[in-house]
Amino acid sequence: MNKLEKILSISAIIGIIGITSIGISFATTESELKTKKNSIDEQIAETNSEIAGVKSQMTNTLTQINQLNSQISSYESEIDELEGQLSTLDVQIEKKEENILEQEAKYKEQKELLEKRLVALYESGTISYLDVLLSAETLSDFISKYYMISQIAELDEELLQNIENTRNKIQTEKEELENSKKALASSKETIEVKRNSLNLSVKDKNNLVSTLTEEEKALNKQLEQFEADKKAIQDELGKIAKKESSKNSSSTVVSNVTPSSCGYIFPISGLSKGNINNKNYPSYPGHNGVDVNIGVVGKSVVAVKDGTVETSKSLKNPDGSYRSYGEYITINHHDGTQTLYAHLLAGSRKVSPGQKVSQGQVIGTVGSTGNSTGPHLHFGVYINDKRSFVNPLPYLP
Repeated sequence: MNKLEKILSISAIIGIIGITSIGISFATTESELKTKKNSIDEQIAETNSEIAGVKSQMTNTLTQINQLNSQISSYESEIDELEGQLSTLDVQIEKKEENILEQEAKYKEQKELLEKRLVALYESGTISYLDVLLSAETLSDFISKYYMISQIAELDEELLQNIENTRNKIQTEKEELENSKKALASSKETIEVKRNSLNLSVKDKNNLVSTLTEEEKALNKQLEQFEADKKAIQDELGKIAKKESSKNSSSTVVSNVTPSSCGYIFPISGLSKGNINNKNYPSYPGHNGVDVNIGVVGKSVVAVKDGTVETSKSLKNPDGSYRSYGEYITINHHDGTQTLYAHLLAGSRKVSPGQKVSQGQVIGTVGSTGNSTGPHLHFGVYINDKRSFVNPLPYLP
């Protein structure tokens, strides 16, 4: 469906609303009419889709391919995450093996020292500590020998305790090493399963792509580019999450506005969750946020919480046209969450990477850049621990 056809379709729908309004006195109550109008308004708003901005042009085959693209992207992300875990486990295993060798060398040294001590006691014959004390000729000699015996006894006890501790440490290290090796084997098996699933999805997708018309292939190219861009953003957020995790940092929100229980406010000034028409998550495969459909440009987009801007840029094709999320911003809130604001009005971004922002601060303006057919904001919430986007609705007031 081209733009003209879309305009005609929407005009037809609006015309139906007008006709229905004229016939209200015949068969429809005001309440029923309002319900019908709201339903039609929601249908119109739903055309503000992000599925390559071409939801109205999606054939069944393209829809299946889009779902497979999402699956492929998901499998690739999961495999990347698992391979990262493999790398970490390899390092842990190598370190544990080095620790075991070190502890075993120490254990050997302590045992040799103990054996020498036992030989010395054996060679001394039947002389006991009591004999040594009784051999003292003066009080000063007695005290001196008592101190010496105490020191020897203490060192013997310490040596025995060290040997026991070292032996226990070796045992613990070996158990942990065994567990790490099991986890490594399990991750490798999981990766193999994911790769098989990935290969099947790619094969299914290629079979479907071969049946597409030239026009559909062009649309599919947009879908694939969108998935690639989404994956790149997800990977970028994952790296930030990893860095954030190593810092183990946290921040306290100080703000005059009333946040939700999770500390967020709504991302568009003056609006609320009531402006989100489709509250299903995901509303379609691969959709990693919610769309606040308002139908007009100009509304201010604000930071939902204090944080640091990680990304503020635009995604464009070689010819200069917008693609995917168009103008978008990501913010790291240093509390285990990051947020995404996409399809902003061209030239409206007011913040730069590394900039500190406060809750409620205007960061841009609602627009329709990228894969979008109408003014709306795509809002996403990324959870560091999960290394993925989650349903944003529970985080909004």
